Amino acid sequence: MRRFPIIPRLRHMFRSRAISDLITWHKDHRSDDGIMRLVADSPTIAHIEESWPEFARDPRHVRLGLASDGVSPYSIKSSTYLTWPVALMNYNIPPWLATKKGFIILALIIPGPKQTTNFDVFLQPLVEELSQLWQGVGDVFDGRTHRIGRARWFTLRGIMMWTMHDYPGYGIVSGFQTKGYCACPTCAVDFPYSWSYQLRKVVYMEFSTFLPLDHPFRGVGEDQNLDPPPVVRTMDWWENTWMDVQDGRRQQDESGLRRWSILHQLPYWKVYFIQL
Repeated sequence: MRRFPIIPRLRHMFRSRAISDLITWHKDHRSDDGIMRLVADSPTIAHIEESWPEFARDPRHVRLGLASDGVSPYSIKSSTYLTWPVALMNYNIPPWLATKKGFIILALIIPGPKQTTNFDVFLQPLVEELSQLWQGVGDVFDGRTHRIGRARWFTLRGIMMWTMHDYPGYGIVSGFQTKGYCACPTCAVDFPYSWSYQLRKVVYMEFSTFLPLDHPFRGVGEDQNLDPPPVVRTMDWWENTWMDVQDGRRQQDESGLRRWSILHQLPYWKVYFIQL
């Protein structure tokens, strides 16, 4: 495995006057009409600022997102060798720059030769660094000190808001079952499923409950007035599903949760409105 520490690169980023000025872009360009156009307008950002107002007080504190996927090196499609790059995106900067090569932070390169089944072992050093970043990294130099109210040296903090994968990668990182029975982390165990002998696969019923009440495909009969399943927080999983955990793993049951992701070691992860 190859590890590339992220804190030193964040320090260098703030030393640049041009880049440091972009860090507060997310606060200066928010929408005030209730329409979500940017990540800064998302409910996750609002939840973070409501839960930790001291973190939101300084717009220089970084908001990060983690992305990972298994790729075949050198574009060899017939090869079974998989490499898993783990990268971080900085959502403080403008969205047209966040996905550019110079702003994506490569944190880990996890080698093959096969698809890993225990992702937590490789994520351990990154989680430790993210925990340190949440507590605060002191003596960070701000390259744009001519602005009123911005100190030359400050304590940098950061938070990881979410992770991004394809659906199979979601199951590998989260430890949640993403195929077969109970394969929907959003609905958890509250959504009916059954085995279809005609299709020879697991099917999920009552999907019309996610449509508006006046939608023509809403259905008839009992399904017509059903509400969609409520959003499940990770804290709800902790209290209702994972209290019998031992050594980070447990036997898979009807909940579909096979292991508790190492990301829950982050102090803020349990109170998110996400399923991981």
